[in-house]
Amino acid sequence: MLEKKDIIYPELSYKIIGCSFDVFNSIGGGHKEIVYQKALCIALKGRGLIYTEQLYYPVKFNNIVVAKKFFDFCVEEKIVVEIKSAGRFTEAL
Repeated sequence: MLEKKDIIYPELSYKIIGCSFDVFNSIGGGHKEIVYQKALCIALKGRGLIYTEQLYYPVKFNNIVVAKKFFDFCVEEKIVVEIKSAGRFTEAL
């Protein structure tokens, strides 16, 4: 079982998870990721959390950019949040 001492930023992690639960409990499942992203913005702001949306990061191999990716959120410059919506979870996710 994961314990509080095992989490690097426990208080911040719990706030983010709380925001995520608030969003899901309010709007439910079955929506596109953009819907959850917009709602999570509102929830994060409501808790006074500072975040960056769609943060660019290059994927490099041998110091050459081989792909361009974006994180959905970086909260308080400490935790990266990736939103995923699916009808069900599989090993591929």
